[in-house]
Amino acid sequence: METRNKIIEKASELFLVMGVKNITMDQIASEAGVSKRTIYELFKDKDDLVIQSLREMIIYNNKQMLGIIAQAQHVIEAIFMIIKRETMHRKGYTRIFIEDIRKYYSRVNESLYSCKESLKEFSASYTLLEKGIREDIFRKDIQIELVDNFLHELMNLMERSDRIKALNPMPEDILRSISLPYLRGICTAKGVKLMDQYFENITELI
Repeated sequence: METRNKIIEKASELFLVMGVKNITMDQIASEAGVSKRTIYELFKDKDDLVIQSLREMIIYNNKQMLGIIAQAQHVIEAIFMIIKRETMHRKGYTRIFIEDIRKYYSRVNESLYSCKESLKEFSASYTLLEKGIREDIFRKDIQIELVDNFLHELMNLMERSDRIKALNPMPEDILRSISLPYLRGICTAKGVKLMDQYFENITELI
């Protein structure tokens, strides 16, 4: 397990800097200090290694977001803090990395969010929705699993759609036109008021 984790760690570092296509298994083996044969004993092929690396990135990211949700005063503050964190992290991703991993999103998400138990374990948005309902910020009549799956599918669409990509939207455009209006729509009056307070100036947030 230690060797597997080391390979994933080194592969992830290389993918983030140079993209997926530009990295060979020989380079990964060299960085991880193992033979290429060892990599193929642990991973079926390069695609499998990419998927497992992305999976671990998502799991780590979800743990960080769960920590934010737990510490925030309420879910609207948590959303605000998560958006700031994700914006900062995304600036560290190379464009080539973002482009290269588009084709893997659906397969990674399927492995993480294929059932209710997986949603609860790996989806920070599921926890966010549950907490928001308890805090009377999100409406009690929403179906959490349905909304959570929709949010994940929406993110997949934003990453994969050539039509949206052609529009070249800025992050604040996506927030202002898609993400925040949807969240506002599932809010109670209390939630709407908090959203107006926290997201008055989206440009400064991004």
